[in-house]
Amino acid sequence: MIALRFLYGNVVKHLKKVQNEIKNRIPIHIDLEPNRDELYSGICLKSNDEIFIFVCYNENTKIFDGFAIIRNYEIEQYREWDKEELDEIKNDNSSDFINKLPLDKMNNMSDCLLQLENEKLIAIFDESDDNSYFVGKIEKLTKNEVELKLLNEDAEWIDNKKIKIKEITYIGFRTSYEKQLLNKTLNNETDF
Repeated sequence: MIALRFLYGNVVKHLKKVQNEIKNRIPIHIDLEPNRDELYSGICLKSNDEIFIFVCYNENTKIFDGFAIIRNYEIEQYREWDKEELDEIKNDNSSDFINKLPLDKMNNMSDCLLQLENEKLIAIFDESDDNSYFVGKIEKLTKNEVELKLLNEDAEWIDNKKIKIKEITYIGFRTSYEKQLLNKTLNNETDF
């Protein structure tokens, strides 16, 4: 089993180490404890002193599923997958996600949101609550704030929500969850 590489709360201190995983597209587990009780898995695409962008791995379906952006100070440690974990991948569809984002233009949360302005749906976690998140489309983006048109669990458009960019800890997009909600939304719009 590969030992955990401790990041002491900041990915930047170990950029050279994570750069190997990025270059070689090695799947990793990303541990946010003690900051948050979350463990994410996937392939890191970019890491800098602000953000960590990766292709998500869905443990239930055993395939790669969308993208996520995390503030790097949230990450406490990571480790490469071991052989057993690599063997669990049902269908290595990771190539569907490689080279699909303008990573050179995504250097902090504001930059990322700017690149995601035309996404049909994104999911955002903020500092206020680890257990709930906002799903919607970007209506307005300023230097300090993003305004989302929210979508509820029934795929109905509801209120708008303003979120301070500095309070965003996670952005997810193009996952099967957002795609399912989007399909429901389209069905709702055609039901008259």
